[in-house]
Parts: sequence; C-alpha cells; structure tokens
Amino acid sequence: MVKFIVKLLLLLLLLSIVVLGAVLLVRDDPGLVMLRYRDYTVETTLAFALVALIVLVIAFYYCVRFMRGLWRLPRSMRRQSKNRRFNKARRQLNQGLIDLAEGRFEQAENHLVRLVDFSDSPLVHYLAAARAAQLQGKHDARDAYLKAAHEARPDAELAIGVTQAELQLAHQQTEQALATLMHLHGIAPRHNYVTGLLARAYHELKDWKALVEVLPEVRRKKLIKEAKLVEMEVAGYCGILELSTSSQSSFESAWRGIPKALQVDARMIHLYLDLMAEQGWHNDQAEQMLLKSLGKQWSDDLIEVYGRFQAADANAQLARAEKWLDDYAHNENLLLALGRIAMRARLWGKAQGYLEASIGARATPAACLALAELFEQQLQQPAKAAEYYQQGLKLSLAVSD
Repeated sequence: MVKFIVKLLLLLLLLSIVVLGAVLLVRDDPGLVMLRYRDYTVETTLAFALVALIVLVIAFYYCVRFMRGLWRLPRSMRRQSKNRRFNKARRQLNQGLIDLAEGRFEQAENHLVRLVDFSDSPLVHYLAAARAAQLQGKHDARDAYLKAAHEARPDAELAIGVTQAELQLAHQQTEQALATLMHLHGIAPRHNYVTGLLARAYHELKDWKALVEVLPEVRRKKLIKEAKLVEMEVAGYCGILELSTSSQSSFESAWRGIPKALQVDARMIHLYLDLMAEQGWHNDQAEQMLLKSLGKQWSDDLIEVYGRFQAADANAQLARAEKWLDDYAHNENLLLALGRIAMRARLWGKAQGYLEASIGARATPAACLALAELFEQQLQQPAKAAEYYQQGLKLSLAVSD
C-alpha cells in the first residue's frame, strides 16, 4: 500500500511538472489546435491539448493494466492459494519438528504428514515422520514414510538410506541395516558417516573379520570416539583370535596381525594366553609376555591363566611361580595356579598342599574341582574326592544364585 501511494505521488508530481512546463512554453503564444471529423470541429489551445493528451495516455495505460489484471486474476488467485498452502505446510513442518524434539511423537507425526503434498520440502516431512513413527513402535508406518520420501525425492537416496539404516539399527534390525549400509557404501564408498555406521553394524553382528577391515579407516578419519573405538578394536581382534584356534600356526599368525598398540592391552593378553592354555599350546614368547605383565602389575585373572598354561618344563614353571609366594602367600588364585602346575609336574603332595591352602584362603569351585580330581585320579581317595566334588557343586550353585 505504501509503495502504491509513493508511486501515485510521484506520478502527480511528474504530471504537474509537465503541465507547468507546457503552460510556460505557450504563455506568450498559446497557439491553436483544431481537430475536425466530418461535420465536427474542435478547437483548443496548444497547452490544453497537451494536457489532455497526457491525461489520455495515462488513462489508457491504467486501463490496459486493469484489463491485464482482470485477465490474470484467476492465475493470481491460484498462486496466492498455493502460497497460503505452502506457508501453512511450513508451519505444520515447524510444529511437527518441535513436537518431535519435545517427545510428542503422535502429534509430531500428524503435523508432519498433514499438508506434505503442498510442501516445497516433502523429504524433510517424510524423514521426520519416519522417526516419529519409529519412536512410537510403528515400524510399518516408518517404512511407508521412507518409501514415500524416496518417491518424492529419488535423487536423495543417500539421505533416505542413512536415515533408514539409523532407524533399523535403533530397532535392532541389524541385518537389514547392514544390507542398507552395504548398498549405500557402494554408492558413496568415502562417505564418513556411512563407514561409521557400517562399523557399528559389523560390531553388533559380531562379524569380526569385516569389522577389523573397516576399523583402520574409522581410526584414520576419527569417525568414532577413542574409547568406543578401542572397545570395538579389542572386541574385533579378540573375535579373530577365537576364530583362529584351528591350529597353533594360524593362531600365532592371527596374533601377529593385531596392531602392536593392542597387543599390550590387558584384555588381549588375557585372551591370547587363555586360548593357548585351553588348547594346551606352549610358546616361550607368550610365557615371557605373561611373566612380564605380572611383573608390572599383579592380576588374579592372569595368574589363574598361568596355572593352566602348559610350559615346556613344568618344574621350572613351578619354581618361577613360587617366587610370588613372598608377596602373595595367601592369594587363593596363586595357590590354585601352583597346585595345577605341581600336578603337571607330578608332585602330588605339593599339589595337594597348595590346593588345600587355596581352599583355606577362599574356597572356589575351581580349586575344589582340581583337588577332587587329584584325590580321585592320583591319590586314590574316592571318599575325599566325593567330598570336594560336593563342596565345589554347592559353591557353583551359590555363585549362580
């Protein structure tokens, strides 16, 4: 309205200037203008003719504009109606996003899809509605919204796929999420967020080989926080070790493939030595690693593993372990380990003494079982064996409760 008034004032000013100029021009000689058509004759001064001509031109101009406005009126009304719907759809989108952020998921879904057909950004509507549906447990509706998003914006396949993978992972649909992420990785192999989600999917599916293949890129690009990344690396390489116990050579090869920084991790060392003990394999380097780790920091878990670790010379192993008695003479785990090593050295009396001392320090199912086997298999005392079997069983049941 203000612009119209300004234009009108400028037009009147211009017209006044033109009239004033015309008057000044013909002040000394007003001149004569005569128009004749058949029997009709019109005579007037030049100044009046000029003013009349200007008024006619202006009138004609606005008449043409008025007619053009009438011609365009239907289209203009349609455009205004469309703009109103766009504005209303934008308000619905804003309200839906606010509801989603504030936890009103049902209201958010309703606002987001109400006028989506009139929005200039339907992709945002559908993706947000998919999240709202997911948070209500409406997974069929979620998939329908994602499909509608793809139909609305086929060129936004990556954005839609990432959202779909995130929602599938959140719903524990890990295999479906992996399929989605593999497709996205084929489209955009260098997409950082897709790579991070792919590592997460491998970790949840316990696909250790695939996980350790992608983790170097994750670390190089710093896609996951360090603490979580280390946890995933340890889990991945521990899984690789557990899968490679078919032979000692493949097991040792798997260990050498673990990054040096992880080989000193206590969890990795424990699993490495534990698996070697379970398989009955011997490795001087592994034993030295265990002794070095125990020399730096005492660990009940590692000393328990050392008790099951089959060194080449059981007597020498027993002598090495007995040196710790000066500091840990009443440690039940050390006494159990000494008892097991003494059994491998065929020192039955010493084995019995260490195992009874371990039970005396703190009775455990493992110590009771080891002592029962010693009485049954080597000392030929079935009654004593039955007594410790029963005690170990009671302890096991108490622990499980």
